[in-house]
Amino acid sequence: MGYFGTNEDLPATISFRAGPWTGLYEAGKLRYLRLGNCEVLRMIYPAIRDQYWRTAPAQILSEKIQLEAQSFSIEYTARYQLEAVDFQAQYVFQGDADGRLSVEMHGEALGDFQRNRIGLCVLHPIDTCAGKPVSIIHPDGSRETSTFPSLISPHQPFIGVQGMEWSPAPGLQVQLFFEGDIFETEDQRNWTDSSYKTYSTPLSIPIPVQVQKGERMLQKLILQAQSNGQTTTEPEQLEIKVLEQTYTFPKLGTDWNPGITAQTPALPLDFLNLLLKLDESKWTERLSAAAQTAIQRNKKLGISVALTSTADLSPLIQALAPLADQIQQLCILSATHPVPAEDLMEAAYAALKAHFSHIPIGFGTDGYFTQLNRNRPQTTTFDFLQFSPNPQVHAFDTRTIIENLSAQRDVVRTAQGFAPGKAIHVVPITLRSRSNPNPADAIDPRQHSLLTAAWTLLSLKYLAPCAALSYFEWVGEKGILPPDGSSPLADYLQQIAEFQPVCIVDAYSSDPLKKDLLLLENGRKERLGFEVDFETGEIRVL
Repeated sequence: MGYFGTNEDLPATISFRAGPWTGLYEAGKLRYLRLGNCEVLRMIYPAIRDQYWRTAPAQILSEKIQLEAQSFSIEYTARYQLEAVDFQAQYVFQGDADGRLSVEMHGEALGDFQRNRIGLCVLHPIDTCAGKPVSIIHPDGSRETSTFPSLISPHQPFIGVQGMEWSPAPGLQVQLFFEGDIFETEDQRNWTDSSYKTYSTPLSIPIPVQVQKGERMLQKLILQAQSNGQTTTEPEQLEIKVLEQTYTFPKLGTDWNPGITAQTPALPLDFLNLLLKLDESKWTERLSAAAQTAIQRNKKLGISVALTSTADLSPLIQALAPLADQIQQLCILSATHPVPAEDLMEAAYAALKAHFSHIPIGFGTDGYFTQLNRNRPQTTTFDFLQFSPNPQVHAFDTRTIIENLSAQRDVVRTAQGFAPGKAIHVVPITLRSRSNPNPADAIDPRQHSLLTAAWTLLSLKYLAPCAALSYFEWVGEKGILPPDGSSPLADYLQQIAEFQPVCIVDAYSSDPLKKDLLLLENGRKERLGFEVDFETGEIRVL
């Protein structure tokens, strides 16, 4: 058994130093670049994305690693293949004793294919960047003073980037320069990634781009810094501190799926989440089957409805009328746009409230938060906002899944910022994207592991300000429960239900990538904690 009950251990890492810089090398990537105790960059890595934004996997063909006391050199060759994509590149990572780091990519297309992106990417950590000034150097040499956004920027905060200079901590000044392409920066928290990403090529260039066999690509970046000597190098003692802030414990649900039978074990959840697409012929049958399960299992229904026009409202009201007492919430989506248009939302709200005055009616998207952030509601005629995240939009490794937990709180804060006073529903939450071109890619082999239990417990912590959360499906390959037997997550949910929490008590971790805490309180003022230790791969109940 591997890390946190998965089938694999965490990938091996190699520590390196380049003068004042420290970091980890992991399978073709540089992670956690630090000056003293300050994390300056989260990752430097290459990405080859096809015309569907799928990431071509890397096969490392050769690797040469040289480590010295104050410098390092890593050279490797990787080949990327995904259907038509066939690309090979040589990389050179170097760090000198004087504190200069460089990364070079020399790539060649081994066949004809279409791509949306090929090149080096840099991830900037949120904690040491958010709200900090940054100087952007443009290709013509001009400079622009800007700021790493605190709340999530719906669009690229920095474009036309040839260089960046910023101070991640007092006494530190960092410079990052790019060659071989024009770069820009996006706020990856739109997809619940806990980073800003600087990448090439600009999205202003039409995609996909045809790549010809034999085409060569060169990119390079240079990283360096100046310090006034105040950088702390003493190891920090990890601290977890209980805060005064509390949040009402949210309603918890799971996706209804046809695999639920009379033999499926019970789950102590409040509601079954159901997506209805009214342009599909069998939507009423789907509604009837989910309602029957809800009655049998004594659950409420949380329904999301994708409307094409106001003509859908009459058949929808007719279908929902017999189930009115079962419905916990109803969210309006658009079948043709990222979010409902203002007139459709207002018409739907008025018609549905006239028949179901007791049911909260929401505005939302079946897609990522970015769809909501870039298409913010133009009306206040709704009771809650809704969107659907997963932690694996851009990368699929376990370390990234862990890193991306904290961004969920930023998503909630941003939503509250443009919809003040409205409840937030995060529905459904999945481990992988539900919109993969290949349905098999939506299934994660870690689904029923202790890792998923740990991730879900801490997701509860970071989404604590929300009113309703729905995790995974009830049963199956994408479920809380496997097709037979139980799972660690199901066991922890039972323990939580027996405790009868009324609130989540906020807690601070000085290094949430090592250890973090979900803390609950019940009506008797008793507290129950779940401490997740990412170094040992354990969950401790406190």
